[in-house]
Amino acid sequence: MFSHMLCPAPVRPRLRARLLVPGALAAFAGAVVLLAVLHVDRRLAPLDPVSTMLSDYALSAGRWLWDGALLLTSTGSALLLVALYRRGLLANPALVAAKALWCVSLLAVAVFAKDPQGGAVTATGKIHLYASAVTCLSLPVVGWALGRRHRDDPRWRRFATWSRRLALAAIPFYLPFIVPFAVNVVLGGHLPTVATGLVERLMMVLEIALLGVLGHWAHRAMPAGVRFRPRAQVSPG
Repeated sequence: MFSHMLCPAPVRPRLRARLLVPGALAAFAGAVVLLAVLHVDRRLAPLDPVSTMLSDYALSAGRWLWDGALLLTSTGSALLLVALYRRGLLANPALVAAKALWCVSLLAVAVFAKDPQGGAVTATGKIHLYASAVTCLSLPVVGWALGRRHRDDPRWRRFATWSRRLALAAIPFYLPFIVPFAVNVVLGGHLPTVATGLVERLMMVLEIALLGVLGHWAHRAMPAGVRFRPRAQVSPG
């Protein structure tokens, strides 16, 4: 006589899925450390954080730290995108595309350096400006839309609220960047900016906080229980 016993068998894809959010958060933490070093160590980047833009780090001796921070943020964001999608939080194709655009634009900012201040405008510099504009807007749009979609779900109401708040708080900091960008690049004018570097850094802090909220949200959305599936096994009885 035979009976069926349920024997747990590990599922590797699910194990990898469990590592998505920790990997994303670790990447974000690494990026924050690199950015902090850039701001503290003036030997690597003797820049005024109030007046100089973040992209000016690409023209300093600490460029490798700047590029590393962008690569880590892009990689972490890609892992987070997969986690949010798999857990049903980010299902709208337009939002998936916007989050993917954020990841790609970060890479473009790293690959295509800005033109030096007062120098000639190059194709590389223009690509950098367009990519920077996309990074400033795409993540807040995703955060706001996610928060709005899940605002009435009792499970996610707190995460949705913070996602909307941080996204809406970041968007006004986008305006001092995009208005001079439109005038100087698109219309060919020259509109001076005041404390653009400080504005950019405040927006960066808000967007990093938004990534942290989305990461914690994706972690909480992980189904409970041991990540095993039952496997039938025949044994004598």
